[in-house]
This record gives sequence, C-alpha cells and structure tokens, in this order.
Amino acid sequence: MSAGALVWGIKASLLGYVRGMSDGVVEAAGGAEATEGGFRFPAIGAGAFRGSVTLTGHHGMMRVVVADPAIVETEEGWAVEIADPDDRAVRLRFATIAAFDGRQASGTALTAEGADLFFGPYTAGTALDDPRIGD
Repeated sequence: MSAGALVWGIKASLLGYVRGMSDGVVEAAGGAEATEGGFRFPAIGAGAFRGSVTLTGHHGMMRVVVADPAIVETEEGWAVEIADPDDRAVRLRFATIAAFDGRQASGTALTAEGADLFFGPYTAGTALDDPRIGD
C-alpha cells in the first residue's frame, strides 16, 4: 500500500453540525489539511498517516480528536485506527472497513471504541465517510 496521503471526510454531517454551532470549531493540525474532499493526512509509512482533526463546541463540553490515522489489516478485514486521545502512544480501533482495494475503502463504520469518543450521539455501526489513499 503506497501512498502520498489519506483523504478522509470523517463524517460530513458531523463536520457540518460542528461548523454550524456558534462556538463550533473544526481544526486540522500536525500536517493534516482541510480539503474539498475532507482532510488530507500525509503518509509516514505503509498505511500510516500523520496529523489531527479536532472538533470542539458546546462551550467546551465537546472535544473529539482524530489523530494519526492508519488503515490496518485485521483478522476480520480492514480497520481505521487512530491515536487514543488520552494517550497518543496507544492505538484505538476507530472504525471497521467492509472492503478495501488498497486505495479506496467502502462500508466504513464506527466501532464501539470509536463511538465512545462521542459520548452518546453515535453508536457502533454508524456509517462514516469512506477514506481513500491518494496524493
């Protein structure tokens, strides 16, 4: 899996919701950049990418960080892992991927661990935007 970057919208409806809040902020950092297709995370190795997207709002009550994503092969298929927001040295399985051809994912859905980051509005199995690997 060679790539220049992971391009991923995370969840377009969530980003729209956060951006629509009076105090909502969507911030890319650490090498990640906002693009028309979502966010571009530069590659740092096979299937691993750097950068973060932080969603904040609700007067400090909401803070979700998606950092250093990776597409990894698992016993069940494919998954998206991110750095655990509480300890970036720990990997958290954020989403499952139903199919992945080395470039384009499809059927991306939150895991229970990923859903826990949202404290309620999303559950395991909630559909996410599908990531793709490109330039």
